[in-house]
Amino acid sequence: MMDLLRNPFPRSFRLWEATLLLLLAMTVGVLPIGAETGESTSIVEGLELRHAPDIQIQLFARVPGARHMAFDDQGILFVSQTRQGQVSALPDAGEDGRADRLAPILEGADHPHGLAFAQLESGYYLYIAEERRVIRMKRVARPLTYDPPEILIDDIPGGGHFTRTIKIKDGKLYLSVGSSCNVCIEKDPMRAAISRFNLDGTGKEIFARGLRNSVGIEFSPYTGELWGVNNGRDWQGDDHPREELNIIREGRHYGWPFCNEDRVPDPDFGDRHDCSRTVPPAYSFTAHMAPLGLAFYTNGKLPARYDHSLFIAFHGSWNRSAPAGYKVVRVALNAKGEILSDEDFITGWLKADGKPWGRPVDLERSPAGDLYLSDDFSGAVYRIRGKQK
Repeated sequence: MMDLLRNPFPRSFRLWEATLLLLLAMTVGVLPIGAETGESTSIVEGLELRHAPDIQIQLFARVPGARHMAFDDQGILFVSQTRQGQVSALPDAGEDGRADRLAPILEGADHPHGLAFAQLESGYYLYIAEERRVIRMKRVARPLTYDPPEILIDDIPGGGHFTRTIKIKDGKLYLSVGSSCNVCIEKDPMRAAISRFNLDGTGKEIFARGLRNSVGIEFSPYTGELWGVNNGRDWQGDDHPREELNIIREGRHYGWPFCNEDRVPDPDFGDRHDCSRTVPPAYSFTAHMAPLGLAFYTNGKLPARYDHSLFIAFHGSWNRSAPAGYKVVRVALNAKGEILSDEDFITGWLKADGKPWGRPVDLERSPAGDLYLSDDFSGAVYRIRGKQK
């Protein structure tokens, strides 16, 4: 039998013998090599997306300018529409994988981006990071009735990288603010940094520095530490500096604008800081792919082989002669949440002529275990899960 498993289909095998062996292999969990690998294509609203054959992707909602996402305590997905100045909810009461409607929650906002929810003694709140301030809205009736916004933080510097991302953990709000420039010495300490606040907006402190533009930040379910992707500087050629995945710890400096990659001095500002005092990335990727959103995934509705993963959305390059990015990458983790390797998870947003169909932005795991992905270029939110048998 072991000889047959090593070479399951020799020339002398009859068809019925091969079929019998395949059934036996499936019964004991031994499948022919390639049964779960290879590539499949999904046509989603005319968009050709490539992925493993045991994955299915469907359009959850059409959302112009869809950016950052968050689920509330009812399992309803909220999404920011930064360019449109809007935050909307996408209820799916029938749980059929398609949003019932696009329900506006906030309109006329100043580049809203980051979203987070918190249950406090005074009620349940939606926190929203605009370009220059952080506001919150109290829910006054389920499912989607909220009070007018209350301003919590109003001294965020504007301009430059203008999207602001927030996360909440252990009664603290973490705010990521990108740089005002490609490479420069910032005067405002909130720039190129993660700041931390109490949930009422008080108690501001700088948590970590040297992060040029960490649009995607997320707390690890394994260690509780804050992880984040970072967009490196431009105009150093196609291959440098590589994009970063960082484990962001309090009081640390992550290099920008003085050092790039693994403590490599920057050609413009490298003589102004000791790079040995900076923290190198935990992992790196091809330069200029613009990583934006990320989501930890321990288990859920994807095939079990994707348990223990970190999924990252790469928005796509502009400062590169050969376009790169425009895809979702899986970073494989072990059971302790340590990084093992990376692989493409979904590709296809870049056409053969080098122009994009779409641009992935953010990823969220739903309470039910599905993975959701936003795309601000095609104006869509996708639901991703294992193929149903």
